[in-house]
Amino acid sequence: MTQYHMGINLGHERSVAIVKDGEIVVAIEQERLDRHKYSPGYMLHAPGVAAQMQIPAEAMRYCLDSCNITLSDLATITANMPGHDCAPDILRRVLPAEIVHKVMRIPSHHLAHAYSAYWPSGFDNALILAVDATGTTTPAHYTESYTLYEGWGQTITTLHSEMVASHLAQLSTLGFVYEYITRKAGFVTQVGERIQHAEAGKLMGLAPFGTEQPNWHRWIQTTEDSFSLKISAYDIFLEVAALSKCYDDGEGKPYLRPYLVDLAYKVQKELEQALLHIVNLAIKRTGLRKLCVAGGVGLNSVANYELLRQLKLDDIFIFPAAGDSGIAAGCALWAYNTVGAGQKRVALTQATLGRHYDGDQVNQAIQHFQDSIVIEQLTTDEMIARTARVLAQGSIVARFEGGTEYGPRALGHRSIMADPTFKRMKDILNLRVKFREAFRPFAPVIPLEAVSQVFEQEVAAPFMLLVSPIKNEYHSKIPAVTHVDGTGRVQTVTEQDNPYFYRLCYKLVEERQGPPVLLNTSFNVAGQPIVETPLEAIATFLGTDIDYLAIENVWISKRHVPVRSYEEHLTKVGDVVLPHGLPPGVPSVTDLMAKLDRALFFGHTVGCPWSSEELQLLSNQGAQYKETSVLFPKTPFYANLQTKLSRDVILLLDPLSKSTLVDIKQQVPPSTYSFEEVKLLLAVLNAPESWLEQMRINLRLTHFEFTQRIEWANQQLRIYRLEPSYSYIKPLPEDSALPPTSNQTFAPFENENFSVRRILRKFYQFLQQAGYNETNICKLLNITSQQQIEPTYLYYYERYQLPQSTLADLIRLFLLRGAFTKAKLQEMFGNELLSTLCNLGLLIQRGEDWVSRVDLFAVAGLYVATDHRYMILSEDQIEEDVVMYVGMDSMGLVYTAPQYPANRVLDLCCGSGIQSLVASRYTKEAIGVDINPRAIRFARFNAQLNGISNTHFYLSDLYETAFGYFDTILANPPFVPSPSQECRFRDGGVTGEEILAQIITESTKHLVPNGKLFIVSDLVNIQQYESKLEQWWQGGAAYKLVLSTADRNDILFSVPHCHTAFNQTWQQYNIELDQWLQNFHTTGLRTVNFGYILICQVDSIRTRSYYSRTIHNPNQPIHQYVQEYFQQRQLLEEQQISDCFLVMSPDLRFRLEISPTTGEREIELFSPNNPYFTTYQISEQMYRMLQDINHSQPKWQAYATAINQDWLYELIYKGILYLTLEAPAVNRNRRLKSPPPTEGLKIEELETKTTPTCISSYLR
Repeated sequence: MTQYHMGINLGHERSVAIVKDGEIVVAIEQERLDRHKYSPGYMLHAPGVAAQMQIPAEAMRYCLDSCNITLSDLATITANMPGHDCAPDILRRVLPAEIVHKVMRIPSHHLAHAYSAYWPSGFDNALILAVDATGTTTPAHYTESYTLYEGWGQTITTLHSEMVASHLAQLSTLGFVYEYITRKAGFVTQVGERIQHAEAGKLMGLAPFGTEQPNWHRWIQTTEDSFSLKISAYDIFLEVAALSKCYDDGEGKPYLRPYLVDLAYKVQKELEQALLHIVNLAIKRTGLRKLCVAGGVGLNSVANYELLRQLKLDDIFIFPAAGDSGIAAGCALWAYNTVGAGQKRVALTQATLGRHYDGDQVNQAIQHFQDSIVIEQLTTDEMIARTARVLAQGSIVARFEGGTEYGPRALGHRSIMADPTFKRMKDILNLRVKFREAFRPFAPVIPLEAVSQVFEQEVAAPFMLLVSPIKNEYHSKIPAVTHVDGTGRVQTVTEQDNPYFYRLCYKLVEERQGPPVLLNTSFNVAGQPIVETPLEAIATFLGTDIDYLAIENVWISKRHVPVRSYEEHLTKVGDVVLPHGLPPGVPSVTDLMAKLDRALFFGHTVGCPWSSEELQLLSNQGAQYKETSVLFPKTPFYANLQTKLSRDVILLLDPLSKSTLVDIKQQVPPSTYSFEEVKLLLAVLNAPESWLEQMRINLRLTHFEFTQRIEWANQQLRIYRLEPSYSYIKPLPEDSALPPTSNQTFAPFENENFSVRRILRKFYQFLQQAGYNETNICKLLNITSQQQIEPTYLYYYERYQLPQSTLADLIRLFLLRGAFTKAKLQEMFGNELLSTLCNLGLLIQRGEDWVSRVDLFAVAGLYVATDHRYMILSEDQIEEDVVMYVGMDSMGLVYTAPQYPANRVLDLCCGSGIQSLVASRYTKEAIGVDINPRAIRFARFNAQLNGISNTHFYLSDLYETAFGYFDTILANPPFVPSPSQECRFRDGGVTGEEILAQIITESTKHLVPNGKLFIVSDLVNIQQYESKLEQWWQGGAAYKLVLSTADRNDILFSVPHCHTAFNQTWQQYNIELDQWLQNFHTTGLRTVNFGYILICQVDSIRTRSYYSRTIHNPNQPIHQYVQEYFQQRQLLEEQQISDCFLVMSPDLRFRLEISPTTGEREIELFSPNNPYFTTYQISEQMYRMLQDINHSQPKWQAYATAINQDWLYELIYKGILYLTLEAPAVNRNRRLKSPPPTEGLKIEELETKTTPTCISSYLR
């Protein structure tokens, strides 16, 4: 009993085929019927969603009618689509219930291709190559890239299946790499609102216009004796982006841009080489020398010929519908063989698998257009003779005959014909008939027995799928089918299989002599499917410059439209612009690729030629392929990068926006993460445990902050069923027993082993949850920093400014000296925490209420307990030195000191420990020392409160117990030039420099080589600091940077140290003021500045080591600018700066005003929001020089001279200019002006304001 097997392609190029007795009896693409190019079939509400694909109902009906059967008569219905194969499920959902059992699922997309290529090949045995952009995606989320099979008789077995991770496939398969350049060249057809189909055949035609560029990287690497290819998707993406940045001006059609022409050449050659490698290896492994090819890449007829020629194949068969439309035939053949157990293999000699249109249908079409056409009935011989005659005269004829061809090539049944001997016939067809790109070639048709006469080819090519060289002597004889490289895409014909074309070729010879070659192209215009019906044929004929139409034996011409001669056609064709490549040997773009990689993954954007918007787009398009890189394997991650995190979970990387975790099974919705979050997630999942501490330091996190992030990461990973390799979170130690209450605050912390980390963790979390942070505090109090809280405002803030809330109550308690009932505090903290805070002496009684014994500052993401800033109440009287509040000196050092990653940091005069606490984020160990026992207790409490375990605090006089060596020493010493030792913790001696000098002098005994020393201090007589540091510093070569704010004279300096808001009479104030003024004068002080001493040891220095400049005392971090200063100094020291570019700081602005007194222009240079810069008054000449540098950003060697070099050094030291090896994003064609003369160059730093760090209330 005869069985019918239907195959359906539900991917792009939807199609249907029916097989009977091992033969494809009918096949059609849906696009031929619905007239939508490629007919994607997506639902309007779900574009691109494969599971919502519509079945090709018209094509199904077409095939059933052709066989005169119904769905019920089918033995099987097998559907397939690439990717996750939803096709069988879609069919079962839409077909009648009684038919559903007939729906079959083919094991793989490539197997369907293999059946389409081998079963109808006529070969007894052969190699089979299925190669395309994407095949079936497995449940493990791997996608077929290419597959080799062996065909022996009626059996197909897999030789090798190359799989790629599905989320990387779009630039990791041969087909997708080719398609990537196709899209860049602009060869796409819009087939939906958001869907474009790549026209790879156009790129194949463009490739011969390009040339090899030896300095470009190889994209597809082969390995000897291996079927696998190494395709570095990320490197491809980088190189294309870099070439685009270098050469793409955005003008005209993309395919005319030379670099894209050369890329077309490149990707074509690499495709050929890859296919040659894998097929050659298959031949060696199997001994088979016949090859069958299918899959979209099988339509690359240039590569097909190279396989035939270079591998000396015995024969080659390429299925005419080699792309995904051919899947329908493959599915049906597979079902016939495997489900129906069929064994017959009928060779395919014609691709005309469409239905025939009878005379009535032709006549109906003629009737429809009768007013526009003239018809003439001819015999077959007359038709061939007439066609040959008009073609030889230069006319263009369309041919409609029998059933349409299956696949993208018209092979004589839906064709447009011309005589290829006319020199510019190609231009006429492209511009006046096909309306397509002028460079595209047309195919030659030749009888099989004559093919070797004209072409370097011996085998048949009935489906126009081999591009072979045309012999030199025929290039000028058939110019319209001779491509730029001297090749033609050959269609061979025989009298048996294609009698019309066969006889026409020889009839042409009779008319005009020459070779028996006919020009053939598909009967359609650009963007439309090939015509299917007689009605469509006549409509297309009338809408173009085609001269005649031959439908079966009906000769049709246009009524009222005279037939144009070749010369007349030619008058409507102007000059043709053809593509060309770049000059041979253009430079490599590796450096630019590296810049893009660094910008995407490492945040290095200085000098990057891409804008931030461009970078974000590139990040979204290509960063996900990073793990494939061969050229740039370095990543910012802490383990080997692999974005397939498990069988079911993948990570889509987008470092400059949000990366996405995707559960392929869709059990969990996708989640997006910042790049820093992604780095943490991957580290927790895969990184070796030994990397943890380095990761914490790189992230600048305390141990508890890091633990919190790890806990968050674990939670996120578990959502996706991912388990970390290690357990990083260590339990806190048991809390120590609390000793009896003491009058001393934090008395138990005198014992360095005392620990209440568990209960303090609850306190920390309570503060966090209440929103007790710097931003919220300042917002509620309407201030910019906590240092602005004045004693005269405490009552106002508490009663009138703050609302009623938990956060407001915490501010009242810990910053405004507010009092609360015990019941209220129990409500806030709970009994356990309240009891602990009371027992530690943090909370004390004031009458019936309870108050805080400390101020609790929220700074730098930390909680820091200090003594009250204003010691103005009776309860404030203590018998110890107070612990300094977090003032502008403390915060200034936090903001200013460069945070170099370190093994050990020493914090001298640590006070509350704030420098150590901050340093704990970037060092493995921080040691804090102080001479004040109270300070040590506070610091230990603060460390435990913040969950910091890598800081240790010791009672010590400076370096007394500082054993070992340190990478960095931080110091906030007593620095006030004071008249008496009553200043205690502030007392720096009568000059303010006694302790400062000792710290600097002895530091070198405790620093590692190339160690750092960073100090905040009053700066007495700052003009003398170069000589002072020269005297104090004993450590050899070092860069010494002094950052100052403003000089204060005797009265400006003395008043803040004498005046307090309460408990002081006028007489008391005057007496104290006199003491300070007397000390100021008798010790020879002229001015007292406030600032920072920053010293970095180096191996050697040839230039001046000392530099002093003015800043605004920072209210935000500037340590990265200070670090940049030292890096710039090192660059200048090394003298390898010839190729560095001079760039002006982007933070600076010019202010130009006319002086009301002199009428002259005054120019200032300033930064509106960067405290690293003061305001500078500059001269006109300096203004012009800076403007010139800003606009041209020249290389040092082109701008620096012996005359202006010192000025450039000065501007670099100030941070106004900086040197970079990365080429800035400016127009390099901008003409560089000659460096201006140095006469008249002037820049003057203006002083800024500083805030005194100590007030006299501490003495009361």
